[in-house]
Amino acid sequence: MYKITIKSPYIDNVFNSTIQEARLCPKMTFLIPPSTLENQASSSLHSPPLRNKITPGDVGILKSTLLPSFGLYSSLSLATFIAAKATNRVELKDWLWPSAQVLNAWWTAVGQPMCKHDISFGTACQALPWTERVLLSCVTMWGARLFARIACRSLSRGTDDARYEEVKKEPGFWKRAFLKMFLPEAAVLSVISLPFTVPFTMRDAMPRIGDDLVDVVRALGVGLFGVGFAMEVMADTQLALHRQERADLCRHGVWSLVRHPK
Repeated sequence: MYKITIKSPYIDNVFNSTIQEARLCPKMTFLIPPSTLENQASSSLHSPPLRNKITPGDVGILKSTLLPSFGLYSSLSLATFIAAKATNRVELKDWLWPSAQVLNAWWTAVGQPMCKHDISFGTACQALPWTERVLLSCVTMWGARLFARIACRSLSRGTDDARYEEVKKEPGFWKRAFLKMFLPEAAVLSVISLPFTVPFTMRDAMPRIGDDLVDVVRALGVGLFGVGFAMEVMADTQLALHRQERADLCRHGVWSLVRHPK
């Protein structure tokens, strides 16, 4: 017994009419060759299946990565603003800069799979591919070092940063501080975090490359991070030594290449 699947209304009418005539006259059954029925059945079996799974690539990077990151960063910025206002220390937002990025990386890579699939922390970590483990480790190393430097500098100084002391003198500063200083940084963080959040949220949409090219890309990525991390450490060390001798801006050595008003 064959199953007839017909999509065209015209062909459907012809086949229905022929089948009805064949029922009335058994001798007319030869009008429907078996090969026709086999071809029709085969075409229905090989028709492309319907897609019932929506991947992050279908909804776009905005919904899968940017909006969740902005929601996390804005919540952390609000909590930091409340703490900064209570302690009169605007520089607490500087503490948030590296720590929030590390927290977002771990939440995207491990926290979301734990909540989505109801798995343990260890299982979620073990499920990460080697490349994503290296990426998460690099982000953690960078953020932990920068957070420790900023926190130690702030605690040793005992007062707010001189730049923030000036802006706090403006009338009604704290009334506008959240929308003017804290929330914009949350938006900036959402964008600059894309290099280490997209690989975790859009795995299925990432381009597939050969194994040989993957090894090259991995080596380049680790090498680039190593060079940048080393330059950052040397620059901060050089700046600290420079400030022990004088108070002007450091304009020599590695710091002259990565200069930033810290």
